[in-house]
Amino acid sequence: MATTKQARRAAALTVVTAAAVTFAGAPASQAAVPVDRVARPVTAQADAAKPTATQLTPASGALAGGTTVTVTGTGFSAVNKENRAAVKFGDVNASSFTVVSDSKITAVAPAGSAGAVKVTVTSTAGTSSGEVTFTYKSALGAQFDAVTGAKMAGGTIVPVTVTGGTVGDTAKDFTAEKITARVGEVAATAVAWVDATHVKVTAPKSTKATTVPITLIRDGIAGTPSTATVGYAPAIGLLAPAKVSTVGGTTVTISGTGFSEVKADDPTAVRFGDKNATSFTVKSATSIEAVAPAGVNGVTAVTVKTAGGAGSLPFAYRAPLGIEVTDGAVVKASGGSVLVKVTGGTAGATAKDFTTEAITATVGTAKVTPLWVDATHIRVPVPSSAAASAGITLIHDGVPGTVGTVPYVPVVVSLSAEGDKLAGGAKVTVKIAGGDITTATGFKFGDKAAECTAQGKASGTTWLCTVPAGARSGPTWVSFTASSGTASRFTIAAAFSYSELD
Repeated sequence: MATTKQARRAAALTVVTAAAVTFAGAPASQAAVPVDRVARPVTAQADAAKPTATQLTPASGALAGGTTVTVTGTGFSAVNKENRAAVKFGDVNASSFTVVSDSKITAVAPAGSAGAVKVTVTSTAGTSSGEVTFTYKSALGAQFDAVTGAKMAGGTIVPVTVTGGTVGDTAKDFTAEKITARVGEVAATAVAWVDATHVKVTAPKSTKATTVPITLIRDGIAGTPSTATVGYAPAIGLLAPAKVSTVGGTTVTISGTGFSEVKADDPTAVRFGDKNATSFTVKSATSIEAVAPAGVNGVTAVTVKTAGGAGSLPFAYRAPLGIEVTDGAVVKASGGSVLVKVTGGTAGATAKDFTTEAITATVGTAKVTPLWVDATHIRVPVPSSAAASAGITLIHDGVPGTVGTVPYVPVVVSLSAEGDKLAGGAKVTVKIAGGDITTATGFKFGDKAAECTAQGKASGTTWLCTVPAGARSGPTWVSFTASSGTASRFTIAAAFSYSELD
């Protein structure tokens, strides 16, 4: 019975409680308020909004995990930071997470299998609906034959076999896969689809002549760098001089790029043809000074080598040519030409070869153009001079040979009159060349001495001579003795004639 009475009292109390709630200290008119109109105390658990996840950045990552993902949404403030299961990738807890704000969480993706999984966020108010997905993608590897000699300027194309997955069965699928690549630490200029397991990677420009791997990147997921490497070769842009004597010993400045990686202790790093440079010094990333070894006449190449490959540029060795002058050969002080024999090499088997050999000459400081005669002889123009001899130097495509000399001989250049009567007496102006023409002596008409007076000054000096009486009629010639003491030689210009008649 007591139990029944207690039950009835409890029921009655429940009715009363349901009917009204009395607030202590309230006016009588407001003391009773229907329960269904009373604002009940709300706990955090009852009132917090269920979290939502609306976006993932990035939305994909590697199978091995480790990708840091930003989850954007709402209701994250109520996430229990101590709850390791609060953020899940599929049914696996995030490796770690940080609640940044009510609308942002950063989470590290755990390892997973290829494919898409839902990412959920759980708080005290519940679990997000899984509206966003994270896609696990396999990292791709790159296999290729090691490349040496890639251009520093970029543009070398490397055929690559893809491992660890595919890059799409079509070019459209390839685009969707978002495949890029790095060559070393620099983004590839381009990655072109070939088929599902092959691509072509265009190497970018490089500032170093070294070896670097290729890394394929699939939608932001970098694979393992390749075992094979792309070797960038140094580039040579200029050689100064570009032609040297076959004797060697000339210092050549090599200008280019990628020289920082040249090993100073490698004697084969700089070569002239098939010979190592006698010595070299790396001055900077763009300059090397090298001493050329002896070589053979002809075109070869200068090569600079690093671990990435070798760069080269054509280079020429030229034999220094000398001359031999035939005994007794002279040249008029008024100018002319002289036939010489070429020594130390040839002038070319034909006139065309001679042109190819680019043989020029200097006489003293004057540049002249010799004429080809045969493989061993040329004719050299010689300008007028007051010197005792002409120094002739053959220039073989920029490389000078040894100086050869040819004697100058004094001559009469012109006469104002070519004849006179036997009695003489005419005034003749004589122009001469050879030595100091202002101090010439011993003027003769045939074997007869003449009285001559210098007219004018310096190089413009001429001599006014009175024609002496002749011994007989007929041709003779005018001669003189140069300041050097050398007698003038006969030339047509010196011809003079005596006549019996006026």
